[in-house]
Amino acid sequence: MDILDVKEVNSEVDYTPIFHAPEEVRGYVNIRGQLYLLLDLRLILGYAGKKVDEESRMVLFKSEVGEPFGILVDKIGDTIIVEEDRIENRRKEHRESEGFPEDSERRSLELGEGVCRLEDGLVVIVNSRNLLNI
Repeated sequence: MDILDVKEVNSEVDYTPIFHAPEEVRGYVNIRGQLYLLLDLRLILGYAGKKVDEESRMVLFKSEVGEPFGILVDKIGDTIIVEEDRIENRRKEHRESEGFPEDSERRSLELGEGVCRLEDGLVVIVNSRNLLNI
């Protein structure tokens, strides 16, 4: 994600569930009097749910990204700088070759801005501005 979209990363992951909401919606959190909708990134991307543990974090986004919301992530890793010319646009290539898929794979493609190859793996760049549109 673009670090400029992030307001804060919070290790306190207490939330109030919203009954009858889609499973991707964990609930609401109250941070200093501001209510944030909390989404589970694992479920949005089609992975199995996971219990909150000591490494779980909430990533809260700035108001320019959308309504007050955040995502629940498994843990926070390193912050890296990726040159724009190293980002491969997966969505464009996938649409041209195979058509547009359905369900969780479609969600992943809509959220992903692209992929960047690193020496020790891949980095998928997620567009935080599309998270509320899924």
